[in-house]
Order: sequence, then C-alpha cells, then structure tokens
Amino acid sequence: MTDSDTGQPMLIASSDPQLGDLQEVTSTQQLAPMAAAAHAEISRAVQLAADHQAAIKPCTDATGTPRTWSTTDRDTGQPLNVTCMVGCNITHEPDLHTPGPAAEILCASYDQENTTELPVGCGADDTPSPVLSTQIQVQPFHPDPARRLPHAAVQVMEDHYIEDLDPDGLAAVIDHFEQRVAAMRVRHTELVRTRAEYLGRQA
Repeated sequence: MTDSDTGQPMLIASSDPQLGDLQEVTSTQQLAPMAAAAHAEISRAVQLAADHQAAIKPCTDATGTPRTWSTTDRDTGQPLNVTCMVGCNITHEPDLHTPGPAAEILCASYDQENTTELPVGCGADDTPSPVLSTQIQVQPFHPDPARRLPHAAVQVMEDHYIEDLDPDGLAAVIDHFEQRVAAMRVRHTELVRTRAEYLGRQA
C-alpha cells in the first residue's frame, strides 16, 4: 500500500482473514516466520535423509563396530589405541606411518556428497573454493575437553573455519546463515530493480 500522507510504499500484513489486525511490517518481520517454517520443513527432510544414509551406509566395519587402530604418541613414546567415532571417513594413514603428538589425532566426517564451490577470490585469484562445508570432528586426546567430544567445524571458505561448535553453537551458525540468505534474497530483488532502473536511464 501507499501511505496517503507521505506517498511512500508500505508493506502491510494481517493474520486475520477479516483483516482485523492490519499493520505495517518490515521485510525482515515478514520473512522471519517464513524462514522459521522453512527451517522446520528442512529439518524434517534432513533427519529423514540422515536416517536413510545411516541405514544404507554405516561408517563402521563389517561387524557394525567403529574402527579401532593403534599408533604411538611421538612425545611420550607410549602406545595409543584409537576407536574412531561413527561416521569417521578419513584413512588415518599419516597417523599409522608417521606418529605425531596424541593431541593432534583427529577423527573427522567429511560431507563428501554435498560440496559447493564458489569463486571466492583474493585480488586477481578467483579459483573456485569449497564454501560452507561442515565437518564433524573429534580429537580424543586433546587437552581441551570440548574437543574430545564430537564437534562441528564449518569451513566458511577453503582453510577458513568456524571451529569448536557444540550442537547449540552449530544451530546458531545455521540460524545466522539462514538470516543472511533471507537478507540476500531481499538484496537480489533490490539488485534486479536497481539494474533495470539504471539500464533504463543509460538507454
């Protein structure tokens, strides 16, 4: 609607079929409940996909037991037995052949089937880089207790991470990205309109 006093456009919303609660809202207020509903639907779909993946491709050995392997702590010379977390999909070959400090032993689950690359450039370099990939990690002998539990590391772009996220921390990052994507959609609409107006003036 257009404000009759100022002539400015207004975004109006109502939850009442009889329009009894008409009120002016911002684009963010309008997008927030839509984003929440979409998030709930995505969460259900993600859970179904995760359950399916776990059923058809368990990340364990033939008996259904997480993999166990041995190495040596380079600092102390003591033997170490490591049982991988379920889902670990790295080979650990460097740990087996060239033992390092116990604190550096890392199990990680990489999402190998859902990767995205964007040309995140630096100066003239616009080589496509992986963005927003999430790894589940655990470092069973790390001095920080938080790292000894499975946690998430979000790779914002190649070799740039938001690290040491517990489940609540990862949820907060997801919420921030969803808000940014919603804002980017608004900016996309603005860009289309601005480009059309700009090109029209150039013509």
